[in-house]
Amino acid sequence: MKIIIVSGVDGSGKSTQLALLNRYLRARGFRVKYLWLRWFAVLTYSLYFYARLMRRIIVVRTRSRPVHVHAFWIDPLLRYLYPRLLLLDLILWFTLNKLAVCMKGYDILLIDRFILDVLMDLLWEVREAKLLRCTLIRSMWKYVKSTIILTVDPREAVKRKSDIVSLREVIFKKKCFEIIAKYLGIPILDTTGIDVITVFKELVKLLKPHICY
Repeated sequence: MKIIIVSGVDGSGKSTQLALLNRYLRARGFRVKYLWLRWFAVLTYSLYFYARLMRRIIVVRTRSRPVHVHAFWIDPLLRYLYPRLLLLDLILWFTLNKLAVCMKGYDILLIDRFILDVLMDLLWEVREAKLLRCTLIRSMWKYVKSTIILTVDPREAVKRKSDIVSLREVIFKKKCFEIIAKYLGIPILDTTGIDVITVFKELVKLLKPHICY
């Protein structure tokens, strides 16, 4: 079974491209499972409850929906426990899904957001660079080889995605993605000013080594 991961900045077109890729691969006879890894939580539920009590979660109304902003860097307990429990939740959910996909005989697992996206979220929410050396993060680096990063100009991201709260957050994450892509040799595709179909064609070119079997 092949694993294909699309990570990147909010508003860069990850979900749109994966929807197109899903149809493209199915049309070519592959058995494909799509997995969206955002917002899954089991171990972190208790911390979310604590964060609400301590008013570390701020609800911001955007053009499309209310968004919960995590100001966890100001709380020592959340700053330490939240990243570790969230990563455990992510690994647990991924492992269970990977096992189910293998048992059902799928050819390809498409993942929308994964370890790099969660890392970017955590760097912003807890402001702790030491996370880069976290054992849980390092244990998932092997999946980086299956990752494509999509990026976009932050101002265009805000125009595309109506629930983005902070332009500064998008700028920060974009820079972090670019640094990690360069350091780890991950392919990166800038979707700024490019139509969806052109981006998809470039994505397929990057993925040819993963789907030619």
